Amino acid sequence: MSKLEQLKIEVQGKSLEEIIDYRDTFDPNSEEWEALNHIKADWLEEKKPSTKENIIYFDETSMVDIPEGFSTIESLPKIPFKIGRRSILEYNPEQRHPIPYCIVRHKKRYFFILRESGSGEIRLIGKKGLLGGHVAEEDVIALSLNKSILNGLKRELQEEAGITAEIVQNIHVKGLIKSNEGVDSDHLGVIYEIVLDTDEIKAEEEGALTGIWIHERELPEHYDSFESWSKIVYDHLLKKAE
Repeated sequence: MSKLEQLKIEVQGKSLEEIIDYRDTFDPNSEEWEALNHIKADWLEEKKPSTKENIIYFDETSMVDIPEGFSTIESLPKIPFKIGRRSILEYNPEQRHPIPYCIVRHKKRYFFILRESGSGEIRLIGKKGLLGGHVAEEDVIALSLNKSILNGLKRELQEEAGITAEIVQNIHVKGLIKSNEGVDSDHLGVIYEIVLDTDEIKAEEEGALTGIWIHERELPEHYDSFESWSKIVYDHLLKKAE
């Protein structure tokens, strides 16, 4: 019996958290850790098919100069990126995935999505957040992190809210979010502000996402229901709008 087959028997019927906890009792360079990471990947792909996609990621060692928390930027830093299977990369402390996370504004109102019971992001159901998502292999422009992330951003905007280039006045990168707490330790938030010339958009995933516009003066009333990153964006960028 191979090591992989033996470990599969040992974790049969275990939860994702239990598989990860068991994996992390081994050295990250060991055969056991690698085998359990693949078992974790299979678990994710079965429960959440979207994790089968290939996405871009950074080695954690290439991000030591990016401070923890929120940092203001005017352009993306030059970070070497790679492409890998999302299910393998999730819950892996050695890698981090860029997530373009977008402030969408029309005049003095901001567009948020409310995650409903049909959302694949179970931990975020009932929370309000900004538009965003992973940067897929299909978005990649060789040797250009900036263009690759912008491609991913534009695809997510169209998929999640029907936002096309024709209604976008401008796009500007505003900051980075680097957190080592929970699932956020998997991600690097790349914050953009997108200004639209219309408010005729809506969330495109019926039963999973509902789109809502919130006027700048009403933002504090919604703060407690914001996702963690939305709270950070509000504290550092949107609070000025009050």
